[in-house]
Amino acid sequence: MSCFSCSFTGPVRPLHRLRVETEIARTITKESLERASVRILARRYGKTRKTVIRAIHRITASLPDSAFIQRRFLPRWSGVLVFDGKVVRVYDKLSSMLKNSSFSEDELRWMNKMRWLIGVDHGTGDLPHYDIAKEESRIDLILYFRMLKELGYPLKALICDGNEEIPRAAKFVFGDDVIIQLCTRHFMEGLRRLIGEEQEPRRRAKLDALLRHIQGVIEAKDIERANERQKRLISFSRTIRHPLKETVMQTFHRHEEELTAHLLHPKLKLPHTSNDAENLIRQLNQRLKSLGRFFHQSYARDYLNAWMLLRRFTPFTDCKGTRTYRNGKAPLELAGCDIKHIDPLSLRQEPR
Repeated sequence: MSCFSCSFTGPVRPLHRLRVETEIARTITKESLERASVRILARRYGKTRKTVIRAIHRITASLPDSAFIQRRFLPRWSGVLVFDGKVVRVYDKLSSMLKNSSFSEDELRWMNKMRWLIGVDHGTGDLPHYDIAKEESRIDLILYFRMLKELGYPLKALICDGNEEIPRAAKFVFGDDVIIQLCTRHFMEGLRRLIGEEQEPRRRAKLDALLRHIQGVIEAKDIERANERQKRLISFSRTIRHPLKETVMQTFHRHEEELTAHLLHPKLKLPHTSNDAENLIRQLNQRLKSLGRFFHQSYARDYLNAWMLLRRFTPFTDCKGTRTYRNGKAPLELAGCDIKHIDPLSLRQEPR
């Protein structure tokens, strides 16, 4: 077919065929985000693996980011954020060129790794902001929290692991009034690693008992019980003669306020673990298991952005206990947004 206005000569696909192909590409992308492998999708739709990958890249590259979702739907968040980072493997041509250099294998391996920064709003289960970064350094974290602030997120409290740069970055951006709650499970795991070298049974038993007393304090149901247990902790610690005892107690006292913030501020109903973010990361790991690594940073950002976007529109199905009210509702719905009859993979990023 020839076009007289631009002198183009070649096949022109009918508009309806382009529309169908876009719909198929969107379906392929959704099934990929829901854990279908490229090999299975190629067989299912009669396409080559290369065609499937291109379709996924095309759809994910056009999807909106967290800023668009905030402007379009105006979610109302609780202000209690559970934060964590996930290591993502990204192909780096430079690192492959440096294989014969003086870098160690471990250093070369880390050149292929980036961080996907994730925040989960504890009150709604929504994901206010997410992005990829070189590492979980202070500058990357400050950029994350600055964007979170631009989105209007009302950060009251932050739950995170033991990376001290996370609360520093949050307070740098949002101010010193932000309440920090350290994940008690991560903290206890760190203490167990600290005493891990002790092998003598009696001495090890004493240190294990000391850790149980500390765990009883930071996981108490209320501040009154925590104070009572702390008195027993101090009394018990005096019976221990071990060089690691002082290190353990000093570590506990240094982070005591951040470990008991959920008891000091009961009205906020803060979680004392980062399970909200870790459960999300566990589901993401299942999806990334078959993908291996991304072959470009932009592919990683686009695909992970699409996965998070789909999560925000997908209703909860297996919440238990006090969270059963969430079942049947998507995170954005719980944040007060009207998302009926909206296909998230049909949304398009606004031109910049």
